Amino acid sequence: MKTRERILSTSLQLFNDFGEPNITTIDISNEMEISPGNLYYHFQGKDAIILELYLRFEHDLIELLESPSRNELAVDDYWLYLHIIFETIQNYRFLYRDLSNLLAKYKKIQARFNRLISRKKQMFIDICQKLKKADFLMATEEEIEALADNAVVIATFWLNYQVMRHKNAYDSSYISQGIYQVITLIAPYLVAEQKVHVQTICRMYKDKGYLLRD
Repeated sequence: MKTRERILSTSLQLFNDFGEPNITTIDISNEMEISPGNLYYHFQGKDAIILELYLRFEHDLIELLESPSRNELAVDDYWLYLHIIFETIQNYRFLYRDLSNLLAKYKKIQARFNRLISRKKQMFIDICQKLKKADFLMATEEEIEALADNAVVIATFWLNYQVMRHKNAYDSSYISQGIYQVITLIAPYLVAEQKVHVQTICRMYKDKGYLLRD
């Protein structure tokens, strides 16, 4: 792996494990056993590392968010799709741990993240509309709009909420719990047959403590 990629990989791991505000470029270079000057040759400070990691996250997530509009998905695929979205968030969880402060600190990211939130909402609307068209979901346009807003709030702030509750301790089950919360938002609007199936999925996430891979 080239030095630039090692810097990004190491930074991501440290930011995820300890929180971005608690890690300096000195910490990163020490972890890699390279000189601060070598790190600076590739990235002129921590801001540049944060921006590059965000751009990679944004690229990965946009690819996912556009998938429902580009591809015909079976109804079961939507729940797997939701899982993959939360998994992507987990991989870059440092961005979500203290989101308000991070966006205030890194202005180049703020506007891009706001657009990403809008894409998230549209993706949830698209999923609900497709489920409705397939006669799997019974909801008005107003209810779908509200479902999308609430799903985006959970997807965006769930990790921050859990970290606050548990005094900054991170557990990968937090993401599984977030998926459970989103599914239970949609479940009451599903037709009976789909509701039974989704209840089985919910039990998998809640009762068995289903975990995403680290």
